[in-house]
Amino acid sequence: MERYQLKSMTAYGRGSSIFPYGRLNIEIQSVNRRYLEINIGLPRLLMRYEVDLRKEIAAYVGRGMLNVSVSCKSEGAQPISVTPNLSLARALQQAWDKLAKELGMKEPIPLSLLAQEKDLLIYEEEILNENAYREAIKAALKDALEALLWMKRQEGEILKTDLLERLAKLRAEMASIEGASGESTEKYRKKLQERLEGLFTGSPENEERVLREIAVYAERVDVTEEIVRFKGHLDQFQLMIEKPLENELETRGKTFDFLLQELLREINTLGAKASDLAIAQHVVIVKSELEKIREQVQNIE
Repeated sequence: MERYQLKSMTAYGRGSSIFPYGRLNIEIQSVNRRYLEINIGLPRLLMRYEVDLRKEIAAYVGRGMLNVSVSCKSEGAQPISVTPNLSLARALQQAWDKLAKELGMKEPIPLSLLAQEKDLLIYEEEILNENAYREAIKAALKDALEALLWMKRQEGEILKTDLLERLAKLRAEMASIEGASGESTEKYRKKLQERLEGLFTGSPENEERVLREIAVYAERVDVTEEIVRFKGHLDQFQLMIEKPLENELETRGKTFDFLLQELLREINTLGAKASDLAIAQHVVIVKSELEKIREQVQNIE
């Protein structure tokens, strides 16, 4: 079973095909987009193949904006039909007759004047062998898509490595926050006890009051729940990075966006609860790393 890799949305691919009527080239450039958007530029001769191109591309790409350029350089004899634009010719004749009448001229419209009208004659290439063109497009598109997907996977591997390194850094920061949160409660206990002892002599009532204050403080600043949920989201994030895609069209970018929102919610809640300076410093680092991850995730298909 083929193992599909995490892919970037930013990539480029080019393919070409030589066939009896010339050379056909296809270039595909992919950039970030929330959904799949395919823009195809085709010569008039090949407009009939646009639907086939869209179907084939959509079978390999799940998300992103793709700009597809198709060009064909004819090298052999290609039949051309020339059709007069009669409606334009009639309009020119009427305009000339009116002009001649106003100026008192009796000459007919000169052919030299008509020759200057570029749209008076319509030149169209004709396809004698539609199957030959279809096969040429299919071959060129296959090469272009293979090159595009290769670059998508290469860029995806770079993103994967970077994201895993940032997740490891987040885990280290959360471990520091977890350790500092326990120390914060103990610091508060000592500070409160010293303050009360300065006002009252040591007594059971005083000790009981200290314990009550500490319990209230500990409950108010307890970030255990946020830490547990944050770690859980990190585990899920890492699983989505390392787990192979089930098929070529599976996308992970939107899932990463959702997980990032959850991670930001937890760290914001944690930062609002914690009053310790050391914890606040770690929270800033975590938020900075999450923002960098967000920038990277924008490139994942």
